[in-house]
Amino acid sequence: MKNLSLSILLIFCLLSARAQYTFEKDNLPEEISILKYSALANVGLHDYSIQQIKDNQVNLKFVPLKGKFGNLGFTHYTYWLKFELKNSLKVPLLYYAQTAEPITDNVNLYLINAAGKIETQQSGDNLEFSKRSVDFRKTFFRIELAPGESKQAYIEIKNDGEKNTLPLVLISQQRLLEITYHDQLVMGIFYGILIVIAITYFFFYFALNELSFLYYSVYVTLVGVCQFALDGFYHQYINTSNSWFSLHAVIISAIFSCYFFGKYSEMILEIKDKNPFIHKFFRPLYILLGFVLLGILFVPPFLKYSYPLINLLTLVGILFIFVTIATMVVRKQKIDQFYSYGIFILFVCIILAILMNFGVVPESFSTDNITKPGIGLEIIALSLSMANRILLLKTKQEELQAIALQKSEEMNDIKSYFLSNMSHELRTPLNAILGLASMMENESNDPKVRANCEVIRYASHGLISSVNDILDFSKIEKGELELEHSEFRPTEVFEKLKASLSKQIEDKGLVFEYYNAIGANTAVIGDPVRLEQLIYNILGNAIKFTSKGKISFETKSKFQNEMLTLSIIITDTGVGIPKQKLDSVFELFNQTTLDNKRKFGGFGIGLSIVKALVDLHHGKIKLKSAVNEGTTCEILLDYQVVPDLPVISFVASEQNNLSGKHILIVEDNPMNQMVIEMMLQDWEETTVSIANDGAECLEMMRKSSVDLILMDLQMPVMDGYEAISAIRTGQVGVDYTEVPIIVVTADITKTTKDRIFDLGANDYMNKPVDQETLYGKITSIFG
Repeated sequence: MKNLSLSILLIFCLLSARAQYTFEKDNLPEEISILKYSALANVGLHDYSIQQIKDNQVNLKFVPLKGKFGNLGFTHYTYWLKFELKNSLKVPLLYYAQTAEPITDNVNLYLINAAGKIETQQSGDNLEFSKRSVDFRKTFFRIELAPGESKQAYIEIKNDGEKNTLPLVLISQQRLLEITYHDQLVMGIFYGILIVIAITYFFFYFALNELSFLYYSVYVTLVGVCQFALDGFYHQYINTSNSWFSLHAVIISAIFSCYFFGKYSEMILEIKDKNPFIHKFFRPLYILLGFVLLGILFVPPFLKYSYPLINLLTLVGILFIFVTIATMVVRKQKIDQFYSYGIFILFVCIILAILMNFGVVPESFSTDNITKPGIGLEIIALSLSMANRILLLKTKQEELQAIALQKSEEMNDIKSYFLSNMSHELRTPLNAILGLASMMENESNDPKVRANCEVIRYASHGLISSVNDILDFSKIEKGELELEHSEFRPTEVFEKLKASLSKQIEDKGLVFEYYNAIGANTAVIGDPVRLEQLIYNILGNAIKFTSKGKISFETKSKFQNEMLTLSIIITDTGVGIPKQKLDSVFELFNQTTLDNKRKFGGFGIGLSIVKALVDLHHGKIKLKSAVNEGTTCEILLDYQVVPDLPVISFVASEQNNLSGKHILIVEDNPMNQMVIEMMLQDWEETTVSIANDGAECLEMMRKSSVDLILMDLQMPVMDGYEAISAIRTGQVGVDYTEVPIIVVTADITKTTKDRIFDLGANDYMNKPVDQETLYGKITSIFG
């Protein structure tokens, strides 16, 4: 019995000795864990005073702590911790005790000396930062021991459901400074990386307008906020009060970081397109996150369940992503390797952290040792993945641009074909209209009939001018507008314009004044068609915007070193142009006001084409105008002067003798056949035949002799291109390989001109056919 009593006393002494840590002379540590010298009691939701705990009035059962960090897991209970310290030295000691996680709501330390005096210190998130006993982000307390003094320590720990551990480390003042400097370096690098990455990819979002960069930037920002709060920096530097958001910063940022990481991963992995089945589970996951958030906001008791729920939902989301990656690997779908590395690192870290939080994995190091390096490596890997995405997007953009360029070129080709076809379809009937109107005017002596024919003629010329403007607008867009170089008389162009527009001006009740200072026989080298178009557009504009008064057309000339400087001055008394608009009237689709487009009509491209033509001539254009007074436009063009040209004039049939020549008209339109045939029949000793297409032309050439061919281009069965090629390659006999061919077409594009001359055509003229021009080209070929 005596031996049993001694044994019990020895065990009690051993236990008592274990519950006290003694500072000795030869064993004074810089840093020591006192976890094994401590005992813990769970008091549930009860709220006891230190006096009740000290006197054991509530019969608490304290049990020794196990492990290295005293893991409490997710808890909303209150715990009491006790240990005893003794200073066996003859000098006072100062240590700092690290007790709980930085985010613990309330941590109260009670130090009791031998005389029973209680010293109280406070810390925790649920306390204004300035009221903490130690002004530090972590839950530190200051412990002072006099020489030979012993103190009993009780720590009260309260939390709202967050994960909690109890490091219980005593740290000397010198060691605390070293740890603080080390933490500042590590934390500075860690948060610096997060800030740089978040800002960088936020800018990339604005630069590339790609939503995945925004999701990633927000995710990195929220991860940083969550860690900032977990480390206690948020409470120390951002929100030092015990406000609602300060107490909930961790859980709120965790919820949103889960959401944005999920959205970011959906886009990176293209889950919706590549794995629609798994994609269906993401929406319920986001809904659950939303319910957790609503529970935190509106049901305060729900908070204690939210922390483990977020851990579980995060794990489920990572598993979904992992399954997606595995499925893509099996299907041999392309996946960024850096993203895979980042997800793997994140998966391992989250699994270990969650298992440690639930107490499944024995602790050998803290979650900080896992999360900080893991998050850092994960963010670096994912950032490299996003860098690859930039390259991928750039490549895709280049591919899209190449496709867009190809489509643009195709559209240009289609547009060119459309414009060419439109020109043909409009000019073909206009050729018949103008031809018949001209013949009716020549054959009739009735003034009314002649006046009506004149109206038909200038209306048709107006329509032709509009068609030309549309075609030239297309050429300006493609940079294909060019000038021809041939010999012509400017006066003939002016007289033609005068004859064409004077009737239109007079019919509007305006006075037309015409002054030409250039000799009738003065010839130059240039493009008469473009000169006519240029002047016609200016005069047309003057007619359009003048409702009363007069329009003046005047030309001046200056000769120097075989060069003619031609000055064309057109003046009207129309609506005028505001001063601020003078510099912009030559832009596309520009008139003085938007209402003018309805009031005065037109496409709004005439003056822009004038400007383009003047620039091609290396000329100048001057504009003076006043509102409601009128406008004066002066154009200066330089031409090289050539010797006088022979005068070709169509007056009467006896002067147009082709000496028995046989002319073959190849044209599919019956009206145009009739008009051209009527023009040629006015000429003596001229035989005219008609073929409806290229194949019929070749057949007729095989049967009878042909001296000249007037060839249309757009025809059924065999078009003009094929027919010209067949003739020039000798398919109707070697005698016809050099037969003169004048192309008569409604297609006025440069491509068409180049093509028909490459095939071997001798000359080219546009529809509507001018009788005098036609005779001039035919007699020129026959010499």
